[in-house]
Amino acid sequence: MKKIYTSIDIGSDTVKFLVGEEKDGKIYVLSSYAIKSKGIRKGLIVDSNLAVNTIKDGIKKVNEDLGIEIKKVIVNVPDYNVKFMYVTGKTKINGIVTTDDINKVIKDSVYGKIDREYELVTVLPLDFIIDDKEGNEFPYGMEGNELTIKAIMITVPKKNIYSVISVIEGASLEVVDITLSGLSDYYQVGNKNTDHKVGAIINLGHEITNVSIINNGKLMNTETIQLGGINIEKDIAYVFGTNIIDARKIKEKFATCHKRFTNLNDTYDLTNNIGEVVKLNQLEVTEVVMSRMTEILNYAKKQITLLTKKNIEYIIITGGLTEIKSFKNLVYEILGKDVIIYLMDEIGVRDNKYTTALGMIKYFHHKMVVRGKEYSMISQEDERLLLTPDDKKRKEKAVVAKMLKGFIRNKEEK
Repeated sequence: MKKIYTSIDIGSDTVKFLVGEEKDGKIYVLSSYAIKSKGIRKGLIVDSNLAVNTIKDGIKKVNEDLGIEIKKVIVNVPDYNVKFMYVTGKTKINGIVTTDDINKVIKDSVYGKIDREYELVTVLPLDFIIDDKEGNEFPYGMEGNELTIKAIMITVPKKNIYSVISVIEGASLEVVDITLSGLSDYYQVGNKNTDHKVGAIINLGHEITNVSIINNGKLMNTETIQLGGINIEKDIAYVFGTNIIDARKIKEKFATCHKRFTNLNDTYDLTNNIGEVVKLNQLEVTEVVMSRMTEILNYAKKQITLLTKKNIEYIIITGGLTEIKSFKNLVYEILGKDVIIYLMDEIGVRDNKYTTALGMIKYFHHKMVVRGKEYSMISQEDERLLLTPDDKKRKEKAVVAKMLKGFIRNKEEK
């Protein structure tokens, strides 16, 4: 059975769709697509009809790309007012740990502990104990009489979840699992060097910035800062009297993050709101960008100290704002040179905007492994119709070869 997973990362600027196949412990991207968000603001659904149409348009493009109909997805939910709780649970086992035993002990760990206005997002196992033997990350198939779990229970307000599920179902899709951005981000940006350390992830988004604390590979706390790339664009639009669309172009194509790395000879011709053509130099634009970016990074730095009293051993930064010129120079100045600026380098998604979407799939697969489950989000019939990356490559080569053959034949006939 192929293991095919689909994630939808609902962002304020774009909604990202990603389909991946797990093979030999690695996720291979089969399709990725980003569409402009509508009806979504700061990660929250503000117009369900617009949001539903956005999801429908995006999934239609993915279906056309793959030649099948995606029906099941993983989706992220807003992490406003998220709660973390340490929990434990126990269950008797009949000699060999089964998937039912794992599900039972997880359910026992959260039973009666979820607040009335909250809904369970996930349970992050810290350890499975079989009888008195600790340190079992994957208990499925092991022998014993009693299974105990130590875990972190993550819950969010019901309204955060129900609004998202309603939109996904409105687009005729089934939600298989829900997750949080901070949790998913770590499964993409983390590695063996960070799995046994305490660190932080800063995801610089369009309207918000997420700061997450990770301990031994587990999400322990997260907070949202109401600042992002849109604030930089608004600053540019206000200072230079232009619109948001032109402000974004200036931010992405002309500005830098640090005034020490500007070129005074570089200019940008801008037609402002009253129709005047003005020349902007890179220094004056960069001063605006640098001021706001410094504020965002300092807020993130402060938030890390508020979220944990533990010594932070690493900081990883991702998100769209990392792509602005000289970003690392400003980051090193504010957060130190040990900060890791993550850059997506996965085939099919070499863009930081897909960090969370790919991490969602990797987290879901890890969850299935822990629970001893084999799972795919598409039917066996669709598996046969689905083109693998190798099949696509062979098909593309065949098409090119056919075109060249026809070209040569036509040339010879002439």
